[in-house]
Amino acid sequence: MLEIKELNKTLGRFRISDVNLTVARDDYFILLGASGAGKSVLLEIVAGLVNPDSGQIILNGKDITKIAVEKRRTGLIFQSPAIFPHLTVGQNIAFPLRYRKSKASLQLVQKLAEQMSIQHLLDQKPAILSGGELQRIALARTLASDPVMLLLDEPLSAVDTPMKSGLRGLLRELNKKGLPILHVTHDFEEAVALASTMAVIENGRIVQTGSPNDILSSPTTGFAAGFSGEHNFFKAVITKKTAIVKGVADFRAFVEIKLNDDYEEGPANLLIKSKYVIISPDEPQMSTVNNLKGTIISINPSRNGFEVCIRGTIDIYARITRESLEKMKLATGQEVWACFKASSIDVIR
Repeated sequence: MLEIKELNKTLGRFRISDVNLTVARDDYFILLGASGAGKSVLLEIVAGLVNPDSGQIILNGKDITKIAVEKRRTGLIFQSPAIFPHLTVGQNIAFPLRYRKSKASLQLVQKLAEQMSIQHLLDQKPAILSGGELQRIALARTLASDPVMLLLDEPLSAVDTPMKSGLRGLLRELNKKGLPILHVTHDFEEAVALASTMAVIENGRIVQTGSPNDILSSPTTGFAAGFSGEHNFFKAVITKKTAIVKGVADFRAFVEIKLNDDYEEGPANLLIKSKYVIISPDEPQMSTVNNLKGTIISINPSRNGFEVCIRGTIDIYARITRESLEKMKLATGQEVWACFKASSIDVIR
């Protein structure tokens, strides 16, 4: 088990701030964030390549915060694996072993190559191999060092799409066999496909932790909402059952959004899931209490149909089926109403 406690690191203008994370023994833990969010720096601190300014890193009950990289037993694999071009695949895998030509070492290399499905490449040089094959070599070489945890830095981003599925399956299998994994990525689909637990990092801070389903269904920041495909995330000021949201283009303009309950007055965030937004070409005669008029500025295909953006004082996104799109004959430039119930709004503080 990995425990990260109150970790801080300042690098110029960037700062890792008060990071607390726990990776259980059976976890496939994904750290999700955009480029520059701090995820790779955090991974390098755990690996020992960067020293923190304060905080603790505890691995299997042992404080490794100040222990040298080679004594941590954390196997780190980067986006571009550092494979030695002058060595064969077999020699690369054997590199961490003390007695590389012993019978036991040769047997281990063969076993790891078979596990990675690269046993037919053992005598090849890396120059002719694909990105997916190189990552399998890096995995085998890392496993040869007998790590107690894998640290993966965007390991699939340089791999061709057809190879990704096989590598994901391989990583899942390693995890199921008892190897905890801390994997950083900016790819939400990759995160959902692999993670048992997930954390979102933004500007050097952990902003949300939970299962993939928790983060997908209940994002707590606009950044997390964007990763889950939700765009209707607004900063607001609440007065009882009403939220005031400032306009996009004109901050003097605002809309009043009616809420389902009384809330404590003050600033808050609103999440309105696009699947709950109904589009009406005519002035609505329905039970929705929030009906905002605007103009369609985009209609884009999505996984389950189409995503329509309606621009008024604020931009509202709706997800609709192809059948609904064709039935209402929606088109860009058309004036419509975006309608949603008070009960469909999540207030996040």
